[in-house]
Amino acid sequence: MLLKLRIRNFAADRLKVDTLAIAAFQARCRPASQDIAAYLMDSNNLLDAESVQQVLLPAPRADVFLSHGAVDREQVLQLAVMLEALGLTVFVDSCLWRNVYAVQQEMDDMLSARRDSPGTHHFHYFKVARTSASVCMVLNATLQRLIDGCELFLHLEGEPARVHACVEDSRHVGAPWVFSELMFARHLPRRGRPRLGLEALKAMQPTRPAAFAAPEATHVMEWDVLQRAIADTTGFPAASYCHDHPVFLDHLYGKLPLSEQERSLLGWI
Repeated sequence: MLLKLRIRNFAADRLKVDTLAIAAFQARCRPASQDIAAYLMDSNNLLDAESVQQVLLPAPRADVFLSHGAVDREQVLQLAVMLEALGLTVFVDSCLWRNVYAVQQEMDDMLSARRDSPGTHHFHYFKVARTSASVCMVLNATLQRLIDGCELFLHLEGEPARVHACVEDSRHVGAPWVFSELMFARHLPRRGRPRLGLEALKAMQPTRPAAFAAPEATHVMEWDVLQRAIADTTGFPAASYCHDHPVFLDHLYGKLPLSEQERSLLGWI
């Protein structure tokens, strides 16, 4: 991960994105929840996070990891489609954790149901607790792997959720997962971009020492500023002749008060 950016006052009600494009995005990023459940319930398989990740996401790479809590998911998907139109690859966290409970239910029906109460929803508590912990820990590791591999961690700020809301209110279903994402992203070391294009032809420079950003060095941007950045680059070529990464990201970063370290990681100095 190179940068973490928090968007305040997100309200994408004015975004106009074709519903078919949103459906196509969801189809591309929808995890194979049945495959995950089948893998975990196969007694011949190991409970190995790396193996499960390969079943879930064979190539977990994205330019932007889009994290959101109690924000209208349809609006989040609209933003994801718009960013993809600018040449970015985008992962929306709720495309993963919305399927957690479906996987959990399928595993409990198979592994945790009480045999003395056929046809009911009676379960062994300790078995449910074990399957829940197994699923959540493995999928949480997958989210962390995705965050680590992205360039920009983009968090759409939502309202805080009380504990009971995370259990009773489906609107806050992802709150614990978002908390985990934010904590993980807070402590990740920053990685710079590989030098591309003409930079590769320059004379060899001494290797820079590894640099780690302080946890509190988080950038914050108003939603209106992000909207303008999208509008500014809509219709432009996705990448320029001198670098093969999407030019939208550089345009967006140009609106932030970047430190010298961050500019160096971006290859700007």
